[in-house]
Amino acid sequence: MKVNHICFIVEGYPTSKQPGFTFVRELIASIADKGIKCSVIVPQSITKSIVRKRDRRPSHWVDTTENNNKIDVYQPTFISFSNYKIKNYSITYEFWKRSIIKTFKKENIEADVLYGHFWHSGHVGSIIGKEKNLPVFVATGEDTIRVYDIFKKSAVQKYLPFIKGVISVSTENMEESVALDLTTRDKVKVIPNAIDAKKFHHKDKSAIRRKLGFAEDDFIVAFTGSFDERKGVLRLAEAVKQVGDVKTIFIGSGELQPNIDGILFSGRLPHKDIPDYLNAADVFVLPTLSEGCSNAIVEAMGCGLPIISSELAFNDDILTEENSLRVNSLDVEAIADAIRELKNNPVKRKELARGSLESAKNLNIEVRGQRVLDYIEKNVN
Repeated sequence: MKVNHICFIVEGYPTSKQPGFTFVRELIASIADKGIKCSVIVPQSITKSIVRKRDRRPSHWVDTTENNNKIDVYQPTFISFSNYKIKNYSITYEFWKRSIIKTFKKENIEADVLYGHFWHSGHVGSIIGKEKNLPVFVATGEDTIRVYDIFKKSAVQKYLPFIKGVISVSTENMEESVALDLTTRDKVKVIPNAIDAKKFHHKDKSAIRRKLGFAEDDFIVAFTGSFDERKGVLRLAEAVKQVGDVKTIFIGSGELQPNIDGILFSGRLPHKDIPDYLNAADVFVLPTLSEGCSNAIVEAMGCGLPIISSELAFNDDILTEENSLRVNSLDVEAIADAIRELKNNPVKRKELARGSLESAKNLNIEVRGQRVLDYIEKNVN
C-alpha cells in the first residue's frame, strides 16, 4: 500500500533554541523529502516552561526541510508532575497521553499511518489506531525500555495487537522488546540510526584545527553525550589523566562536570557545529553503559574517527574490529589502555578511521528513511 501521510508521535522535537532530539527531526525530514506528508505531535510541558523559564512554543507551527518540504508540528500543552506516580504508573505521562489523543482528534489529522517513537509513544499510537482503524508502527531505540514503568502493563498489552510492526535501532533493542512480550521477532526490522552525510563527513583536520585555534600536533580525544554516569564522562576524564599528554573535547551538558587539564572545549554546541569539533579530534571515546543505538558514535564514524566504546551488545550492529576498540566501560584502566594504544599507534588509528568511514556509508539518513518507509508500506495492511 502506498502511504501518503504519516503522523509521528514523539517526545521531543528540535528548534534552533532547543536543539535536542535532532535525530528525530532528521528521520522525519528524510521521509518528508520523499513526498510523504508528515505531521508530528510532540506535547510540551507547561510546568517545565514555567519552572525553567523556557519560551512556550506555538500549538501548531510548520517546520521546513532543507529541500523545502513542510512538516506540520503540533505542540499541545500538558501539566507534568516530575516522577510522581499513582498505583505505580506515571501521572505526567497520563496527561501527556491525553494531550496527544485530544490533539489528533481536534486537528483532524487524516494520517494513513501512526508512528510512535519509543514504546510509550507507540502505546498512545495504538490507542488512537484502535479507535480510528489506523495501522501503527513503533520505533524502539531506548537505552532501557520503560513503557511498563509509565503505563499499566495490562493497558499496554491490551493494545499491542493493533501494532503492525516494530523498527528497532539495534538487535539488543529487539531482544529486549521480545523479552518484555511487546512483540515477536518476526514483526521487527532492525535499522540502525543514521546521519546526514552532508553534515557529518570527513574534513581536513589541519584546516579545522586552525579554524578552532587548536594545536596541530596535539592528540585530541572527543566525547559527545550527557555528562552523567551512564555516558561515562568522568570515567573518560579519569582515563585521560592516566594516559597523560592528551587534550579533550567534551560536547554536552549535565551534572557531572569533567575537571582535568587539557580541556579544549566543554559544553553544549549547536548541532551544526559538532562536525567541526569531531573532525578536529583524533579519537572518539564514549564509555557508555547502555544505549539503543548511539547517534553520537554514528556521527563520529561519519567524521572518520576511530571509536573506543562499550563491548556490550547494544554496539554490535555498528561497531566492529575494523572501526573500533571495545572495552568494559566501567574499567577506567581499560579505557586508558585503549586511548594509549591509539595515541601511540598512528597506523592503527588510520586503519580504524578508514573502517569508520566505510561503515558510515551504510548509515546514511536518506537511506534509512527509505528503509523505514519501505518497511511501513510493506506491512501496513
